Amino acid sequence: MPTADLSVVMANYNHARYLPRALDAILAQSVQAREIIVLDDASTKDNSLEVLAEYARRDPAIRVIRNEINLGVVPSYNKGLALASGGYVLLAAADDYLLPGFIEKSVAVLDQHPRAGLCYSYDSYCIGDNGPVEVNPSGWCDRPAYFPPDEVCQLLRCVIPGHAVVCRRERLVQAGGYRPELAWYSDWFAFLTVAFRHGVCHVPQTLAIRVLLADGYSANARHGEKNVAALGEFLARITAPEYADVAPYFRRNGAATFFGTDLIRAAALRDDRWSPEILGFLNGFQPQVYEELLADPNPMVRELAAFFLGPFWREAARIRAECEAEIERLRAELDRVWAKVPPPGAARKLRWLAGLAAKRLRRSAG
Repeated sequence: MPTADLSVVMANYNHARYLPRALDAILAQSVQAREIIVLDDASTKDNSLEVLAEYARRDPAIRVIRNEINLGVVPSYNKGLALASGGYVLLAAADDYLLPGFIEKSVAVLDQHPRAGLCYSYDSYCIGDNGPVEVNPSGWCDRPAYFPPDEVCQLLRCVIPGHAVVCRRERLVQAGGYRPELAWYSDWFAFLTVAFRHGVCHVPQTLAIRVLLADGYSANARHGEKNVAALGEFLARITAPEYADVAPYFRRNGAATFFGTDLIRAAALRDDRWSPEILGFLNGFQPQVYEELLADPNPMVRELAAFFLGPFWREAARIRAECEAEIERLRAELDRVWAKVPPPGAARKLRWLAGLAAKRLRRSAG
């Protein structure tokens, strides 16, 4: 069976029940990976180590590395990335899985386009262990193709799906790998950095499935202090000199606005919040987002929100409120008019006329 110059790096933590599906899908590929490095992050709640030991015994391409202490998913991936030897790398999750042809098609198009930093397929997913697969077409193309950075910036909606990415290992290392301080945004930042530097290849098919679990790592990306801190680290990284080449792409693309109000809260904590470099990341939200922040307890957040609403936002809010009140008035007037219109049908009209006459008699008697 043909082998690609590809290292698969998989992080696992107490996911023994998913490991057979994930590993079987990798081993069943029409083109095999050179090596499969599985980092077990000190699993203690299930039989992950026994499952991995059995797979390593059956296939010499599988190499199991056990962390003596729990490092976390991002440091585990970086550890595996440092151990990888392939020219290409796939950073896989133990609870996601590949479909037939993923490695063959991804590596083939990367071989054809040496400029590209990575290749990805559709961001298709399922909710829960056995949920139906939801196909999520990109709309980019109808056949495998290469897209330079400027086109990626124009076409990309918000994220490159990490579960469906094969990346040139050297390009990912040059981007800084996964930065732990970015937490659940570490893969988002790494892959977009590679894409904005080198462009991407895209295979317009569902070739990998992301399994959405309530206790998954990305599920931690909720509004709150931790999320604000992670987005603050993003702003710190993207304004650093080492990312000056890709910062304009991040700003123009607007992908960061996908993270909502916490991005503005993170910016408000910075001394340079009024610099064009920071303001450029905060532009492009819907007006309702800024309006929500007008009640934020942090005065700096309120000031930023008011700035993006513009000097006339109070007048616009007043006009909108007046329009809504007028619509309600007209709706009530329409209801009153309809109440005076005779209903259809002779019998119903007679009852309506009788009721109207009775009302008039009561008024005259009173």
